[in-house]
Amino acid sequence: MANVAIKETALTRFYESLAYKPWCGDDKAAQLVRPKASAVKKAYIAPNPPAMMHWLVFDLDHDNCMIWEDKQLPSPNLIVQNPGNGKSHLYYSIEGVCVSEKARKKPINYMQAIYRGMAKALSADADYTGRIAKNPLSKAWRVTELHSHEYSLSELAEYVDLLSKPFFREPDDYASESRNCSLFHRLRFWAYCQVKHYKHTANEASWHDAVLAHALSIATIEADFGYNEIKNTAKSVAKWTWNNYTGDGKDRGVMKLAGTDIPLQAKQRLAARRTHQLRTNSTEKRVLAAIRALYKAFEKMPSKKAVAERIGLTRQQISRRYAHLFHDDNLNVQKGSAQKTSSVAFGVNQVSAGFRGSSPDLETGANAQIKAKSIVVFTTQINIPFIDDS
Repeated sequence: MANVAIKETALTRFYESLAYKPWCGDDKAAQLVRPKASAVKKAYIAPNPPAMMHWLVFDLDHDNCMIWEDKQLPSPNLIVQNPGNGKSHLYYSIEGVCVSEKARKKPINYMQAIYRGMAKALSADADYTGRIAKNPLSKAWRVTELHSHEYSLSELAEYVDLLSKPFFREPDDYASESRNCSLFHRLRFWAYCQVKHYKHTANEASWHDAVLAHALSIATIEADFGYNEIKNTAKSVAKWTWNNYTGDGKDRGVMKLAGTDIPLQAKQRLAARRTHQLRTNSTEKRVLAAIRALYKAFEKMPSKKAVAERIGLTRQQISRRYAHLFHDDNLNVQKGSAQKTSSVAFGVNQVSAGFRGSSPDLETGANAQIKAKSIVVFTTQINIPFIDDS
């Protein structure tokens, strides 16, 4: 029986992935550091070691520990529930992600975006850090182990909308029971994103109509919350934002995509293409300037290697992307310009001569039909302007 393989369970994996001396305790402060053999006896524990993430833990402040089923999300590995109030922690086992200071940032950001998306879908506490959680190995909780599957990040990402930034939550003082406050705050945040566009493309009357239309689309007219209340709220928001709002001081981009209905990923693709095009154009100008400078200095088309060394690129980059610039039409430099000077060392005169045997003064008959030949006379080395007497 000693050779029979024992199937790894979620609880076994949890114990194996703990730090050698995790933080633990009988309350949420968890200020003790103990070897994991004794730490697992405490009610609260740090589920992940300091430099790795093996578990995504979600803190449910409500008593619906099966909300993942209602939202059609993947099932957690462990449900650790407080038998007294029904609140619970959901544990998802994931492939390890390094979170040390020297770790790559992209996997960490990807994991965090998935976590935020799942937390929003599960109605979990968005401020929960996951550093200390209910210990699934403690007898203080009601623990349900569903499976031992280890999720990849891409697998979880298929079920939720990724949130690159923490999602906005309305403060308690304008909760859903205060419909006026809720409408006001939802409307003003929408107006902040839209008012600049209307200032450039429309007038104030159109802006008031747009704000009222949006207010009616997000508010429900009821017996004690009528049209006039919604209209007055919309009028207040429209008037203030049109006259006072000038932006939050942040550059939202020259493409003016903020506040549009374009999905976030599409905005990112458009912005990335524009940035790439600007960089390409800038580099192209540098390459062209280097070609012209080298041509002017050496009076011949420079090599791609010489241009690459001049501007700090590789020859392969020049050949692959900018070979079309190595053309005479792009030089914008007149050939032989260096030979046109006001002073010369050796001048050349062309003196017209008549046909042999004829008089220079007689240009009749056959002699008139024959063009005069030229003879070349070289001067001595003198510093005089070039003169052409031909």
